[in-house]
Amino acid sequence: MIVRVPRNDDLRKIDLQESQKYIEPFIDYDADLQAAGEANQAWTFEENNEILAIVGLEPQWEGRAVAWTFISQHAGKHFPMIHKVITAIMDNSGFKRIETTVDVGFKQGHRWMKMMGFEVEGLMRAYRPDGGDMFLYARIK
Repeated sequence: MIVRVPRNDDLRKIDLQESQKYIEPFIDYDADLQAAGEANQAWTFEENNEILAIVGLEPQWEGRAVAWTFISQHAGKHFPMIHKVITAIMDNSGFKRIETTVDVGFKQGHRWMKMMGFEVEGLMRAYRPDGGDMFLYARIK
């Protein structure tokens, strides 16, 4: 598996996991992921020309960022390495606070956040673009 700067067509190539399919109509396929990657704010995980994950840290202000992920339904066997690299990225990011959201019913997502040291901060009702509820998580360094 390689971790690289995203290319702008990576979002079009990833086969999203079922729990993220709701977001497809709202994805900005014209987002400049390459610029984010070159600014050390986004990364693509790839194996044999297949996009397994695209992740990023979106700075909000000094010391605070929002983490986002697009995970492929084919990432399974690679997930331990993906987890390890993302954890190292966050540990070395320089951000004191990193936030993210997880769908209320996505048990694997909640488990993963806890494994990475995130804590639930609250329920956000009707937060998703389709009106679904999510939990806000934060990881404080």
